[in-house]
Amino acid sequence: MKPVYAALTVATLCLAGPAFADPFGALRSAYASRNAENAAAAYAADAEVIYRYDGLPDETYKGTEAIAHSFSALFKKVDPKQPLELNFRETQRKGNRVQGLYRLRYAKDKASYGAFDVTLTSTGIFANDTSTNATIDDFEEAAGPVMLDAEAESLDRAYYSRLTGRYRLPDGCVLSVTRSVVRLFVRNICTQAWRGLSRQSGRVWTAGDQVLSTTATATFRFAAFNGAISPSVEIASASATVKAVRIPAYRTEDVRFRSADGTILGGTLYLPAEGAARKPASVMLHGSGPQDRDGYASIIAVLADELAASGRVVLAFDKRGTGASQGDGERAGFAVLAADARAAMAYLVTRDEVDPKRIGLAGSSQAGWVAAKLIADGGAPADVLLLGAAGTAFTVAEQNLYNTEVRMRCAGLAPDDIQLALQQQAAFFAFLKDSAGAAKLDRLTAAARLRPSLGNWLFPDSRTTDRTAGAWYVVLDPAFDPIPVWRRYRGRAVFLFSEHDDSTPTALARQRLKTLPVSALTLQGAQHLGLLTTDVCNGEISNRDQFSPSMMNAISKFAKSGR
Repeated sequence: MKPVYAALTVATLCLAGPAFADPFGALRSAYASRNAENAAAAYAADAEVIYRYDGLPDETYKGTEAIAHSFSALFKKVDPKQPLELNFRETQRKGNRVQGLYRLRYAKDKASYGAFDVTLTSTGIFANDTSTNATIDDFEEAAGPVMLDAEAESLDRAYYSRLTGRYRLPDGCVLSVTRSVVRLFVRNICTQAWRGLSRQSGRVWTAGDQVLSTTATATFRFAAFNGAISPSVEIASASATVKAVRIPAYRTEDVRFRSADGTILGGTLYLPAEGAARKPASVMLHGSGPQDRDGYASIIAVLADELAASGRVVLAFDKRGTGASQGDGERAGFAVLAADARAAMAYLVTRDEVDPKRIGLAGSSQAGWVAAKLIADGGAPADVLLLGAAGTAFTVAEQNLYNTEVRMRCAGLAPDDIQLALQQQAAFFAFLKDSAGAAKLDRLTAAARLRPSLGNWLFPDSRTTDRTAGAWYVVLDPAFDPIPVWRRYRGRAVFLFSEHDDSTPTALARQRLKTLPVSALTLQGAQHLGLLTTDVCNGEISNRDQFSPSMMNAISKFAKSGR
Protein backbone atom coordinates (compact mmCIF):
# COMPACT_ATOMS: atom_id res chain seq x y z
CA MET A 1 0.00 0.00 0.00
CA LYS A 2 1.34 3.41 -0.94
CA PRO A 3 1.79 6.21 1.61
CA VAL A 4 -1.21 8.52 1.86
CA TYR A 5 0.70 11.42 0.31
CA ALA A 6 1.69 9.33 -2.69
CA ALA A 7 -1.78 7.88 -3.03
CA LEU A 8 -3.25 11.37 -3.10
CA THR A 9 -0.83 12.89 -5.55
CA VAL A 10 -0.73 9.93 -7.90
CA ALA A 11 -4.39 10.19 -8.90
CA THR A 12 -4.93 13.88 -8.92
CA LEU A 13 -4.85 14.99 -12.54
CA CYS A 14 -6.08 12.20 -14.74
CA LEU A 15 -8.13 13.96 -17.39
CA ALA A 16 -10.27 13.07 -20.48
CA GLY A 17 -13.82 12.04 -21.79
CA PRO A 18 -16.85 13.76 -23.35
CA ALA A 19 -16.67 17.48 -24.01
CA PHE A 20 -17.00 19.78 -21.01
CA ALA A 21 -17.15 23.56 -21.04
CA ASP A 22 -14.71 23.38 -18.14
CA PRO A 23 -12.95 20.01 -17.70
CA PHE A 24 -11.06 21.32 -14.66
CA GLY A 25 -14.35 22.22 -13.02
CA ALA A 26 -15.81 18.83 -13.92
CA LEU A 27 -12.90 17.08 -12.24
CA ARG A 28 -13.23 19.28 -9.17
CA SER A 29 -16.92 18.35 -8.87
CA ALA A 30 -16.13 14.66 -9.27
CA TYR A 31 -13.62 14.85 -6.42
CA ALA A 32 -16.10 16.65 -4.19
CA SER A 33 -18.68 13.89 -4.73
CA ARG A 34 -16.04 11.11 -4.76
CA ASN A 35 -17.55 9.80 -7.97
CA ALA A 36 -14.94 7.87 -9.97
CA GLU A 37 -17.28 7.40 -12.95
CA ASN A 38 -17.94 11.13 -13.21
CA ALA A 39 -14.22 11.79 -12.97
CA ALA A 40 -13.53 9.27 -15.75
CA ALA A 41 -16.23 10.87 -17.87
CA ALA A 42 -14.01 13.95 -18.19
CA TYR A 43 -11.46 11.91 -20.23
CA ALA A 44 -10.95 11.21 -23.90
CA ALA A 45 -11.54 7.52 -24.61
CA ASP A 46 -7.87 6.93 -25.42
CA ALA A 47 -6.40 9.40 -22.91
CA GLU A 48 -3.00 8.59 -21.46
CA VAL A 49 -2.00 9.70 -17.99
CA ILE A 50 1.49 9.46 -16.53
CA TYR A 51 2.32 10.01 -12.86
CA ARG A 52 6.00 10.79 -12.38
CA TYR A 53 6.62 11.48 -8.70
CA ASP A 54 9.97 11.50 -6.95
CA GLY A 55 10.72 8.29 -5.11
CA LEU A 56 7.96 6.33 -6.84
CA PRO A 57 7.90 4.30 -10.02
CA ASP A 58 6.14 5.92 -12.95
CA GLU A 59 2.51 4.92 -13.34
CA THR A 60 0.69 5.02 -16.65
CA TYR A 61 -3.05 4.72 -17.20
CA LYS A 62 -4.57 4.56 -20.67
CA GLY A 63 -8.27 4.74 -21.40
CA THR A 64 -11.24 5.68 -19.29
CA GLU A 65 -11.64 2.30 -17.61
CA ALA A 66 -8.10 2.29 -16.20
CA ILE A 67 -8.31 5.93 -15.19
CA ALA A 68 -11.66 5.38 -13.44
CA HIS A 69 -10.11 2.50 -11.53
CA SER A 70 -7.30 4.75 -10.29
CA PHE A 71 -9.81 7.29 -9.01
CA SER A 72 -11.87 4.61 -7.29
CA ALA A 73 -8.78 3.30 -5.53
CA LEU A 74 -7.85 6.81 -4.38
CA PHE A 75 -11.28 7.66 -3.00
CA LYS A 76 -11.31 4.44 -0.95
CA LYS A 77 -8.02 5.37 0.73
CA VAL A 78 -9.19 8.75 2.00
CA ASP A 79 -11.34 9.10 5.12
CA PRO A 80 -14.92 9.33 3.77
CA LYS A 81 -15.77 11.88 6.46
CA GLN A 82 -13.23 14.33 5.04
CA PRO A 83 -14.18 16.56 2.08
CA LEU A 84 -12.00 16.50 -1.02
CA GLU A 85 -11.39 19.90 -2.57
CA LEU A 86 -9.34 20.13 -5.76
CA ASN A 87 -8.11 23.37 -7.33
CA PHE A 88 -5.55 24.55 -9.87
CA ARG A 89 -3.33 27.44 -10.87
CA GLU A 90 -2.50 27.75 -14.55
CA THR A 91 1.07 28.88 -15.20
CA GLN A 92 1.30 28.60 -18.99
CA ARG A 93 -1.02 27.95 -21.95
CA LYS A 94 0.21 27.52 -25.51
CA GLY A 95 -2.13 26.15 -28.12
CA ASN A 96 -3.75 23.01 -26.74
CA ARG A 97 -1.11 22.56 -24.05
CA VAL A 98 -1.76 23.77 -20.48
CA GLN A 99 0.70 23.68 -17.61
CA GLY A 100 0.14 24.52 -13.99
CA LEU A 101 -0.12 23.34 -10.42
CA TYR A 102 -2.78 21.64 -8.38
CA ARG A 103 -3.78 21.42 -4.72
CA LEU A 104 -5.88 18.66 -3.22
CA ARG A 105 -7.22 19.36 0.26
CA TYR A 106 -8.14 16.03 1.81
CA ALA A 107 -8.72 17.04 5.42
CA LYS A 108 -9.48 20.22 7.32
CA ASP A 109 -5.82 21.21 7.50
CA LYS A 110 -4.07 18.80 5.12
CA ALA A 111 -3.27 19.14 1.43
CA SER A 112 -1.22 17.53 -1.33
CA TYR A 113 0.41 19.43 -4.21
CA GLY A 114 1.65 18.61 -7.71
CA ALA A 115 2.34 20.00 -11.16
CA PHE A 116 0.42 19.13 -14.31
CA ASP A 117 1.21 19.26 -18.01
CA VAL A 118 -1.84 18.44 -20.12
CA THR A 119 -2.95 18.58 -23.72
CA LEU A 120 -6.53 19.24 -24.76
CA THR A 121 -8.49 17.62 -27.55
CA SER A 122 -10.13 19.70 -30.25
CA THR A 123 -13.33 19.56 -28.19
CA GLY A 124 -11.60 20.99 -25.14
CA ILE A 125 -11.21 17.92 -22.94
CA PHE A 126 -8.04 16.26 -21.72
CA ALA A 127 -6.10 13.92 -23.97
CA ASN A 128 -2.75 13.51 -22.22
CA ASP A 129 -1.42 14.39 -18.80
CA THR A 130 1.87 14.13 -17.01
CA SER A 131 1.82 14.93 -13.29
CA THR A 132 4.93 15.56 -11.22
CA ASN A 133 5.92 16.75 -7.75
CA ALA A 134 5.29 20.25 -6.45
CA THR A 135 5.11 21.96 -3.08
CA ILE A 136 2.86 24.40 -1.30
CA ASP A 137 5.44 27.09 -2.11
CA ASP A 138 5.21 26.30 -5.83
CA PHE A 139 1.43 26.48 -5.73
CA GLU A 140 1.15 29.68 -3.71
CA GLU A 141 3.93 31.55 -5.50
CA ALA A 142 2.35 31.08 -8.90
CA ALA A 143 0.85 34.33 -10.14
CA GLY A 144 -2.86 34.95 -10.36
CA PRO A 145 -5.90 33.47 -8.62
CA VAL A 146 -6.89 29.83 -8.45
CA MET A 147 -8.77 28.64 -11.52
CA LEU A 148 -11.99 27.62 -9.75
CA ASP A 149 -14.14 29.44 -7.16
CA ALA A 150 -11.50 32.09 -6.63
CA GLU A 151 -13.98 34.23 -4.68
CA ALA A 152 -14.15 31.53 -2.00
CA GLU A 153 -10.39 30.99 -1.77
CA SER A 154 -8.73 31.40 1.63
CA LEU A 155 -5.09 32.04 2.43
CA ASP A 156 -3.37 28.85 3.49
CA ARG A 157 -2.02 29.47 6.98
CA ALA A 158 0.89 27.06 6.51
CA TYR A 159 2.28 29.33 3.80
CA TYR A 160 1.14 32.85 4.61
CA SER A 161 1.96 32.80 8.32
CA ARG A 162 5.60 32.83 7.18
CA LEU A 163 5.06 36.35 5.84
CA THR A 164 3.41 37.77 8.94
CA GLY A 165 5.30 39.56 11.70
CA ARG A 166 7.21 42.82 12.08
CA TYR A 167 9.64 44.46 9.64
CA ARG A 168 11.75 47.58 10.29
CA LEU A 169 11.91 50.32 7.63
CA PRO A 170 15.06 52.39 6.98
CA ASP A 171 13.48 55.38 8.78
CA GLY A 172 13.13 53.30 11.96
CA CYS A 173 9.38 52.79 11.69
CA VAL A 174 8.04 49.26 11.80
CA LEU A 175 5.54 47.49 9.56
CA SER A 176 3.26 44.89 11.14
CA VAL A 177 2.01 42.29 8.65
CA THR A 178 -1.08 40.29 9.64
CA ARG A 179 -3.25 37.73 7.87
CA SER A 180 -7.01 37.43 7.52
CA VAL A 181 -8.78 34.55 5.83
CA VAL A 182 -8.64 36.27 2.43
CA ARG A 183 -5.76 38.79 2.43
CA LEU A 184 -2.70 40.21 4.14
CA PHE A 185 -2.82 43.54 6.00
CA VAL A 186 0.04 45.94 6.74
CA ARG A 187 0.14 48.51 9.55
CA ASN A 188 2.79 51.19 9.99
CA ILE A 189 3.19 51.49 13.76
CA CYS A 190 4.50 55.08 13.49
CA THR A 191 1.66 56.52 11.41
CA GLN A 192 -0.95 53.79 12.11
CA ALA A 193 -1.64 53.70 8.36
CA TRP A 194 -3.34 50.38 7.62
CA ARG A 195 -3.72 48.70 4.24
CA GLY A 196 -5.31 45.55 3.00
CA LEU A 197 -3.12 44.00 0.33
CA SER A 198 -4.20 42.48 -2.98
CA ARG A 199 -2.49 39.25 -4.02
CA GLN A 200 -0.54 39.11 -7.27
CA SER A 201 1.33 35.97 -6.22
CA GLY A 202 2.22 34.42 -2.90
CA ARG A 203 5.07 36.83 -2.19
CA VAL A 204 3.96 39.82 -4.31
CA TRP A 205 1.08 42.03 -3.15
CA THR A 206 -0.19 45.54 -3.93
CA ALA A 207 -1.77 48.24 -1.78
CA GLY A 208 -3.77 51.38 -2.47
CA ASP A 209 -4.45 54.62 -0.62
CA GLN A 210 -7.20 53.18 1.59
CA VAL A 211 -7.68 49.93 3.52
CA LEU A 212 -9.29 48.31 0.49
CA SER A 213 -8.62 49.90 -2.89
CA THR A 214 -8.77 48.85 -6.54
CA THR A 215 -5.94 51.28 -7.35
CA ALA A 216 -2.42 50.05 -6.61
CA THR A 217 -0.05 52.71 -5.29
CA ALA A 218 2.61 50.41 -3.82
CA THR A 219 3.94 46.91 -4.42
CA PHE A 220 5.15 44.66 -1.59
CA ARG A 221 7.66 41.97 -2.59
CA PHE A 222 8.49 39.56 0.21
CA ALA A 223 11.88 37.90 0.04
CA ALA A 224 12.21 34.16 -0.53
CA PHE A 225 11.85 32.17 2.66
CA ASN A 226 14.84 31.71 4.90
CA GLY A 227 13.80 28.68 6.89
CA ALA A 228 10.31 29.31 8.25
CA ILE A 229 10.06 33.04 7.52
CA SER A 230 10.53 35.73 4.89
CA PRO A 231 13.47 37.85 6.13
CA SER A 232 12.50 41.11 4.42
CA VAL A 233 10.00 42.91 2.23
CA GLU A 234 10.66 45.46 -0.51
CA ILE A 235 8.07 48.22 -0.93
CA ALA A 236 8.03 50.01 -4.26
CA SER A 237 5.99 53.13 -4.98
CA ALA A 238 6.17 55.91 -7.56
CA SER A 239 8.44 57.95 -5.31
CA ALA A 240 10.85 55.37 -3.91
CA THR A 241 11.71 51.74 -3.25
CA VAL A 242 12.63 50.79 0.32
CA LYS A 243 13.45 47.55 2.09
CA ALA A 244 12.05 46.58 5.49
CA VAL A 245 13.93 43.90 7.43
CA ARG A 246 12.24 41.44 9.77
CA ILE A 247 12.79 42.02 13.48
CA PRO A 248 12.29 39.40 16.23
CA ALA A 249 9.63 41.21 18.27
CA TYR A 250 8.06 37.85 19.09
CA ARG A 251 7.89 34.33 17.79
CA THR A 252 4.78 32.28 17.17
CA GLU A 253 3.91 28.67 17.84
CA ASP A 254 0.87 26.70 16.70
CA VAL A 255 -0.84 24.95 19.61
CA ARG A 256 -3.90 22.83 20.38
CA PHE A 257 -5.89 22.44 23.56
CA ARG A 258 -9.14 20.83 24.68
CA SER A 259 -12.27 22.63 25.85
CA ALA A 260 -14.46 21.42 28.70
CA ASP A 261 -16.74 19.39 26.39
CA GLY A 262 -13.78 17.67 24.72
CA THR A 263 -13.69 19.88 21.63
CA ILE A 264 -10.17 20.33 20.23
CA LEU A 265 -9.29 23.96 19.52
CA GLY A 266 -6.31 25.15 17.48
CA GLY A 267 -4.51 28.44 17.86
CA THR A 268 -1.33 30.46 17.74
CA LEU A 269 0.79 31.41 20.73
CA TYR A 270 2.70 34.71 20.50
CA LEU A 271 5.86 34.63 22.63
CA PRO A 272 7.65 37.98 23.12
CA ALA A 273 11.37 38.01 22.43
CA GLU A 274 12.29 39.94 25.56
CA GLY A 275 11.14 40.45 29.14
CA ALA A 276 10.84 38.41 32.29
CA ALA A 277 11.03 34.63 32.21
CA ARG A 278 7.34 34.41 33.15
CA LYS A 279 5.16 37.02 31.50
CA PRO A 280 1.54 38.12 31.76
CA ALA A 281 -0.70 36.71 29.07
CA SER A 282 -3.96 37.40 27.24
CA VAL A 283 -6.43 35.06 25.57
CA MET A 284 -7.94 36.71 22.51
CA LEU A 285 -11.74 36.65 22.24
CA HIS A 286 -13.61 36.86 18.93
CA GLY A 287 -16.25 39.12 17.52
CA SER A 288 -19.50 37.71 16.17
CA GLY A 289 -19.82 35.06 13.47
CA PRO A 290 -17.33 32.45 12.23
CA GLN A 291 -13.80 33.74 12.83
CA ASP A 292 -10.42 32.10 12.89
CA ARG A 293 -7.52 33.06 15.16
CA ASP A 294 -6.75 36.17 13.08
CA GLY A 295 -10.28 37.53 13.13
CA TYR A 296 -12.37 39.63 10.79
CA ALA A 297 -10.00 41.78 8.67
CA SER A 298 -7.22 40.36 10.89
CA ILE A 299 -8.32 42.56 13.82
CA ILE A 300 -7.50 39.83 16.37
CA ALA A 301 -4.05 39.47 14.83
CA VAL A 302 -3.58 43.27 14.92
CA LEU A 303 -4.39 43.37 18.64
CA ALA A 304 -2.31 40.26 19.36
CA ASP A 305 0.66 41.73 17.48
CA GLU A 306 0.56 44.95 19.51
CA LEU A 307 0.19 43.12 22.82
CA ALA A 308 2.98 40.66 22.04
CA ALA A 309 5.34 43.34 20.75
CA SER A 310 4.73 45.17 24.05
CA GLY A 311 5.86 42.14 26.05
CA ARG A 312 2.73 40.10 26.67
CA VAL A 313 2.21 36.42 25.79
CA VAL A 314 -0.90 36.08 23.64
CA LEU A 315 -3.00 33.06 22.71
CA ALA A 316 -5.32 33.54 19.72
CA PHE A 317 -7.37 30.53 18.67
CA ASP A 318 -9.81 29.55 15.95
CA LYS A 319 -13.42 29.87 17.04
CA ARG A 320 -14.96 26.43 17.26
CA GLY A 321 -16.00 25.17 13.84
CA THR A 322 -13.43 27.29 11.97
CA GLY A 323 -9.79 26.76 10.98
CA ALA A 324 -8.14 24.01 13.00
CA SER A 325 -10.86 23.98 15.68
CA GLN A 326 -13.48 21.28 15.92
CA GLY A 327 -17.08 21.76 17.02
CA ASP A 328 -20.23 23.56 15.92
CA GLY A 329 -19.71 27.29 16.04
CA GLU A 330 -23.17 28.08 14.72
CA ARG A 331 -24.81 26.81 17.91
CA ALA A 332 -22.20 28.04 20.36
CA GLY A 333 -23.77 30.47 22.81
CA PHE A 334 -22.00 32.70 25.30
CA ALA A 335 -21.59 29.86 27.81
CA VAL A 336 -19.83 27.63 25.25
CA LEU A 337 -17.65 30.46 23.93
CA ALA A 338 -16.73 31.40 27.49
CA ALA A 339 -15.84 27.78 28.27
CA ASP A 340 -13.55 27.71 25.22
CA ALA A 341 -11.81 30.89 26.41
CA ARG A 342 -11.49 29.45 29.89
CA ALA A 343 -9.86 26.33 28.40
CA ALA A 344 -7.40 28.62 26.61
CA MET A 345 -6.56 30.25 29.95
CA ALA A 346 -6.03 26.81 31.47
CA TYR A 347 -3.67 25.92 28.63
CA LEU A 348 -1.60 29.03 29.30
CA VAL A 349 -1.15 27.92 32.92
CA THR A 350 0.80 24.93 31.59
CA ARG A 351 3.31 27.10 29.75
CA ASP A 352 6.62 27.93 31.41
CA GLU A 353 6.69 31.33 29.65
CA VAL A 354 3.49 32.47 31.42
CA ASP A 355 2.90 33.78 34.93
CA PRO A 356 -0.17 31.72 35.93
CA LYS A 357 -1.42 34.50 38.21
CA ARG A 358 -1.48 37.09 35.42
CA ILE A 359 -3.61 35.56 32.66
CA GLY A 360 -6.30 37.80 31.21
CA LEU A 361 -8.62 38.35 28.27
CA ALA A 362 -8.63 40.73 25.31
CA GLY A 363 -10.80 41.18 22.24
CA SER A 364 -13.32 43.33 20.41
CA SER A 365 -17.04 43.60 19.74
CA GLN A 366 -18.89 40.43 20.87
CA ALA A 367 -15.89 39.64 23.08
CA GLY A 368 -17.44 41.81 25.81
CA TRP A 369 -20.30 39.39 26.44
CA VAL A 370 -18.01 36.37 26.26
CA ALA A 371 -15.64 37.88 28.82
CA ALA A 372 -18.54 38.80 31.10
CA LYS A 373 -20.04 35.31 30.80
CA LEU A 374 -16.68 33.72 31.60
CA ILE A 375 -16.46 35.77 34.79
CA ALA A 376 -20.10 35.13 35.66
CA ASP A 377 -19.47 31.39 35.33
CA GLY A 378 -16.57 31.44 37.77
CA GLY A 379 -13.58 32.38 35.62
CA ALA A 380 -11.09 34.79 37.14
CA PRO A 381 -9.03 36.63 34.49
CA ALA A 382 -6.37 38.87 35.97
CA ASP A 383 -7.27 41.65 33.55
CA VAL A 384 -9.52 42.43 30.60
CA LEU A 385 -8.92 44.67 27.57
CA LEU A 386 -11.89 45.23 25.27
CA LEU A 387 -12.36 47.30 22.10
CA GLY A 388 -15.76 48.49 20.90
CA ALA A 389 -17.48 45.95 23.13
CA ALA A 390 -21.16 46.57 23.77
CA GLY A 391 -20.95 43.58 26.10
CA THR A 392 -19.45 45.84 28.71
CA ALA A 393 -22.65 47.83 29.27
CA PHE A 394 -25.58 46.49 27.24
CA THR A 395 -27.65 43.41 26.56
CA VAL A 396 -27.57 41.94 23.06
CA ALA A 397 -31.10 43.22 22.52
CA GLU A 398 -30.12 46.78 23.45
CA GLN A 399 -27.06 46.67 21.23
CA ASN A 400 -29.04 45.33 18.28
CA LEU A 401 -31.67 48.06 18.60
CA TYR A 402 -29.00 50.76 18.65
CA ASN A 403 -27.20 49.28 15.64
CA THR A 404 -30.47 48.99 13.71
CA GLU A 405 -31.41 52.59 14.43
CA VAL A 406 -28.02 53.88 13.28
CA ARG A 407 -28.00 51.81 10.11
CA MET A 408 -31.55 52.78 9.18
CA ARG A 409 -30.86 56.45 9.81
CA CYS A 410 -27.68 56.28 7.73
CA ALA A 411 -29.63 54.55 4.97
CA GLY A 412 -32.04 57.51 4.85
CA LEU A 413 -35.21 55.80 6.04
CA ALA A 414 -38.07 57.93 7.29
CA PRO A 415 -38.26 58.51 11.07
CA ASP A 416 -41.70 56.87 11.29
CA ASP A 417 -40.41 53.76 9.52
CA ILE A 418 -37.40 53.58 11.81
CA GLN A 419 -39.60 53.87 14.89
CA LEU A 420 -41.93 51.08 13.73
CA ALA A 421 -39.05 48.76 12.91
CA LEU A 422 -37.50 49.36 16.33
CA GLN A 423 -40.83 48.67 18.01
CA GLN A 424 -41.12 45.40 16.09
CA GLN A 425 -37.58 44.35 17.04
CA ALA A 426 -38.12 45.25 20.70
CA ALA A 427 -41.33 43.22 20.70
CA PHE A 428 -39.47 40.29 19.16
CA PHE A 429 -36.85 40.26 21.92
CA ALA A 430 -39.62 40.54 24.53
CA PHE A 431 -41.39 37.56 22.92
CA LEU A 432 -38.20 35.48 23.04
CA LYS A 433 -38.07 36.12 26.79
CA ASP A 434 -41.79 35.63 27.40
CA SER A 435 -44.18 34.05 24.90
CA ALA A 436 -46.99 36.14 26.36
CA GLY A 437 -45.74 38.92 24.10
CA ALA A 438 -46.76 37.04 20.92
CA ALA A 439 -49.86 39.11 20.20
CA LYS A 440 -47.99 42.42 20.38
CA LEU A 441 -45.19 41.08 18.19
CA ASP A 442 -47.62 39.81 15.56
CA ARG A 443 -49.57 43.09 15.51
CA LEU A 444 -46.42 45.16 14.99
CA THR A 445 -45.04 42.72 12.43
CA ALA A 446 -48.24 42.85 10.37
CA ALA A 447 -48.20 46.64 10.40
CA ALA A 448 -44.50 46.83 9.51
CA ARG A 449 -44.86 44.39 6.62
CA LEU A 450 -47.20 46.83 4.93
CA ARG A 451 -44.26 49.18 4.47
CA PRO A 452 -41.98 47.88 1.67
CA SER A 453 -38.95 49.77 2.95
CA LEU A 454 -38.93 47.70 6.16
CA GLY A 455 -38.75 44.24 4.61
CA ASN A 456 -35.09 43.67 5.45
CA TRP A 457 -35.25 45.17 8.93
CA LEU A 458 -37.80 42.91 10.61
CA PHE A 459 -37.58 39.80 12.76
CA PRO A 460 -40.06 36.91 12.29
CA ASP A 461 -43.49 36.98 13.88
CA SER A 462 -44.37 34.51 16.64
CA ARG A 463 -45.69 31.83 14.26
CA THR A 464 -42.55 31.71 12.09
CA THR A 465 -39.98 31.98 14.88
CA ASP A 466 -38.09 28.69 15.03
CA ARG A 467 -36.37 28.32 18.39
CA THR A 468 -34.51 25.21 17.21
CA ALA A 469 -33.00 26.50 13.95
CA GLY A 470 -29.81 27.90 15.47
CA ALA A 471 -30.41 31.56 14.60
CA TRP A 472 -28.13 33.94 16.51
CA TYR A 473 -31.00 35.40 18.53
CA VAL A 474 -31.75 31.92 19.88
CA VAL A 475 -28.18 30.68 20.33
CA LEU A 476 -27.04 33.87 22.08
CA ASP A 477 -28.87 35.21 25.10
CA PRO A 478 -30.37 38.57 24.06
CA ALA A 479 -31.20 39.39 27.70
CA PHE A 480 -27.76 38.69 29.25
CA ASP A 481 -26.84 41.81 31.25
CA PRO A 482 -23.08 42.31 31.76
CA ILE A 483 -23.30 45.29 34.14
CA PRO A 484 -23.66 43.21 37.35
CA VAL A 485 -20.60 41.20 36.28
CA TRP A 486 -18.39 44.23 35.80
CA ARG A 487 -19.68 45.74 39.04
CA ARG A 488 -18.34 42.73 40.94
CA TYR A 489 -15.14 42.26 38.94
CA ARG A 490 -11.98 43.19 40.84
CA GLY A 491 -9.34 42.64 38.18
CA ARG A 492 -7.97 45.37 35.93
CA ALA A 493 -10.50 46.26 33.22
CA VAL A 494 -9.76 48.66 30.36
CA PHE A 495 -12.56 49.35 27.87
CA LEU A 496 -11.85 51.26 24.64
CA PHE A 497 -14.90 52.86 23.05
CA SER A 498 -15.12 54.81 19.79
CA GLU A 499 -16.72 58.17 19.18
CA HIS A 500 -18.39 57.06 15.93
CA ASP A 501 -19.22 53.44 16.80
CA ASP A 502 -22.29 52.23 14.90
CA SER A 503 -22.56 49.13 17.10
CA THR A 504 -22.08 50.55 20.60
CA PRO A 505 -23.62 53.78 21.99
CA THR A 506 -20.42 55.09 23.51
CA ALA A 507 -21.82 57.98 25.55
CA LEU A 508 -24.45 55.80 27.20
CA ALA A 509 -21.93 53.01 27.82
CA ARG A 510 -19.58 55.36 29.66
CA GLN A 511 -22.47 56.78 31.68
CA ARG A 512 -23.51 53.29 32.80
CA LEU A 513 -19.94 52.36 33.69
CA LYS A 514 -18.86 55.56 35.43
CA THR A 515 -19.44 54.22 38.95
CA LEU A 516 -17.97 50.79 38.22
CA PRO A 517 -14.35 49.76 38.94
CA VAL A 518 -13.30 49.90 35.27
CA SER A 519 -11.29 52.27 33.11
CA ALA A 520 -13.10 53.57 30.01
CA LEU A 521 -11.48 55.58 27.21
CA THR A 522 -13.16 57.15 24.19
CA LEU A 523 -11.19 57.03 20.94
CA GLN A 524 -11.97 60.36 19.31
CA GLY A 525 -12.84 60.21 15.62
CA ALA A 526 -12.84 56.40 15.51
CA GLN A 527 -15.30 53.77 14.31
CA HIS A 528 -16.15 50.33 15.74
CA LEU A 529 -12.71 48.74 15.23
CA GLY A 530 -10.73 51.85 16.12
CA LEU A 531 -10.14 53.16 12.59
CA LEU A 532 -10.38 56.91 12.09
CA THR A 533 -13.52 58.16 10.37
CA THR A 534 -15.62 61.28 10.03
CA ASP A 535 -19.02 60.17 11.37
CA VAL A 536 -21.04 57.17 12.46
CA CYS A 537 -22.39 56.62 8.94
CA ASN A 538 -18.93 56.23 7.46
CA GLY A 539 -17.64 53.27 9.41
CA GLU A 540 -16.95 50.62 6.77
CA ILE A 541 -13.32 49.57 6.82
CA SER A 542 -12.92 49.62 3.04
CA ASN A 543 -12.52 53.39 2.75
CA ARG A 544 -10.63 53.98 6.00
CA ASP A 545 -6.86 54.43 6.03
CA GLN A 546 -5.50 54.39 9.60
CA PHE A 547 -6.08 53.29 13.17
CA SER A 548 -6.55 55.72 16.00
CA PRO A 549 -3.06 56.35 17.44
CA SER A 550 -4.60 56.68 20.91
CA MET A 551 -6.02 53.16 20.57
CA MET A 552 -2.63 51.60 19.90
CA ASN A 553 -1.04 53.67 22.64
CA ALA A 554 -3.67 52.43 25.09
CA ILE A 555 -3.12 48.80 24.07
CA SER A 556 0.64 49.10 24.43
CA LYS A 557 0.27 50.83 27.81
CA PHE A 558 -2.10 48.09 28.99
CA ALA A 559 0.41 45.40 28.02
CA LYS A 560 3.44 47.12 29.51
CA SER A 561 1.77 48.08 32.77
CA GLY A 562 1.05 44.41 33.42
CA ARG A 563 4.68 43.32 33.10
